[in-house]
Amino acid sequence: MDHDARRIENSANPEHEVAVTQVHEPGALPVSPEIPARHQAWELLPGDVRARLLEKAGRPLTWWARPDADGRPSAVVIGDRGLCRVGQEPRDGTAEFRGQRVRLEPGSLHSRSFDGKPSPDGRAAAPGAPGGPVVRLALGAEAQGVLGNFPLPVQDFLQRPFLSGPAGGGAVTADWYYDETVEPARTTWFVAFCLFTEHALAVAEGTRTLARGARPDRAEWHGIQCHRARLVPR
Repeated sequence: MDHDARRIENSANPEHEVAVTQVHEPGALPVSPEIPARHQAWELLPGDVRARLLEKAGRPLTWWARPDADGRPSAVVIGDRGLCRVGQEPRDGTAEFRGQRVRLEPGSLHSRSFDGKPSPDGRAAAPGAPGGPVVRLALGAEAQGVLGNFPLPVQDFLQRPFLSGPAGGGAVTADWYYDETVEPARTTWFVAFCLFTEHALAVAEGTRTLARGARPDRAEWHGIQCHRARLVPR
């Protein structure tokens, strides 16, 4: 089997393994000190906009806020009722906050927790049967690099809904957020990542720590929370 793939079982026929997902290599997570962290950026949104986002999204699964390409505040909230975005758009010479929501199909949300410790030899091995077909999502290099920082089971969990069937049709969109906290003994990253199509959503958030002076492959993940759901077509 391709060394960068992980085996996936066909849920309809567990004894017949029909697809493997690509395992991505970790990329750099550069952080600009000029960009406010998500809690600071969240406070730049008006109170009524924040309240509306939370009302539409439901119980938050993950969220982030940051300036857009033009420096205007924007936010994403993914909750148990929907994926919601808000940002400013120019209209009649002024910038107005405009929101979008894609609803989760009721009863379709599936959640799972993961922890991630580095392997003893520092290498990530992907088990599977030789010759298994590999399904590769058309993700950009930056998205692959962020996804590649997550442990292999998380990468598998996130990509699985898009391998085949209705959820696998159409382009897969990736979005993500991360920030960094540097301390004398270690550096900590908060990372949130989501994949979605018109039909399905998969999202993960977690905390990654690396001791000072340690190799990147010695980083550990803590309390990774993952969620998958079907989306109601617009």
